[in-house]
Amino acid sequence: MNNERTYRFLFACGGTGGHIFPAVAIADELRKQQPKSRILFVGTKHRMESKVIPNLGFEYKSISIKGMPRKIGFAAISFGWSLFVSLLQSIIIVLRFKPNVAVGTGSYISVAPLFITKVFNRPVILSESNSFPGIATKVLAPIANQIHLGFESSIKYFKSRKRIFISGNPTRNISQTQDRNEAAKFFGLDSNIKTVLIVGGSLGAKSINQKISEFVTGLSEQFQVIWQTGANYYEDFKSFKTERVKVLPFIDRMDYAYSICDLFVSRSGASTIAEITNQGLASILIPSPNVTENHQYHNAMTLVDEKAAEILLDSESSNSLLQKILALLNDEAKLKQMRSKAKQLSKLNAAEVIAREAIKLSKIN
Repeated sequence: MNNERTYRFLFACGGTGGHIFPAVAIADELRKQQPKSRILFVGTKHRMESKVIPNLGFEYKSISIKGMPRKIGFAAISFGWSLFVSLLQSIIIVLRFKPNVAVGTGSYISVAPLFITKVFNRPVILSESNSFPGIATKVLAPIANQIHLGFESSIKYFKSRKRIFISGNPTRNISQTQDRNEAAKFFGLDSNIKTVLIVGGSLGAKSINQKISEFVTGLSEQFQVIWQTGANYYEDFKSFKTERVKVLPFIDRMDYAYSICDLFVSRSGASTIAEITNQGLASILIPSPNVTENHQYHNAMTLVDEKAAEILLDSESSNSLLQKILALLNDEAKLKQMRSKAKQLSKLNAAEVIAREAIKLSKIN
């Protein structure tokens, strides 16, 4: 007779992939380490998590929380009411699910479920992927049993270090193929020509796409380009596709893309930073100016300060980006140094570590 206990893990996250996919990575590890465990995700009804999470085979419940407004007014009143409702909904969810441990990966969506879990005397784990902790992490930090950070430089933002782990950022499992020729064949490129990989996110980044469009034709005379425009902008830029410029709305096989990549140009969300370090990529980072508390700038600077990447502000010109790309592609020694520095910052087993700690806490609760 198998008397193995069934543990219950509640995840609260949502809003963006930067919050959702680290949680999914941890949940996947829990499935591996505790196959009989039950995992419930809590998010909103109308944002991307409501589609992504169920499609991955996880249980899912929604709460009616709205984003926190930056100014006092009607929006603040509406937020206050939605917070009250989400607390009541979280009480019902926690009472019914009876989690052994709750895990939050940031965003305002996580506050109510994790707070209520703690009210019922169950452990709370936070995973903060950004180098500058978000509001949700700051609010929940005092009640958390463990806080797992992606960057050692983030420690200074917390009063106590007793419950802090430098675990790295949980990322999806992407194994980098070692065969550059195979990767080149997949994209229809030449493995002997240096390749720039450009990614602005799954939906795309308009300003990055615009910059690239202004010089990609000339750049391709000497180099190759794999350009993920994002689903929202593919129609606007697909006409730039040539034998040496592969324009795609989305790259399904990032393992191949990373394998042929000599230089990576992208935004600097926490998950992207984790993949850059895990894969050991030389990169030019263009932080989005449209994120809370300028997270992406701080994320980028953690690599720049270690000479593992270069930074270009979103407001800088396309010519400035082109000059950085050309300078790096023509300096193999610097590219090698950046790859080495990036790899030194990697923590490949972050999801495994956090899952293991969640299981430890569940066994004593």
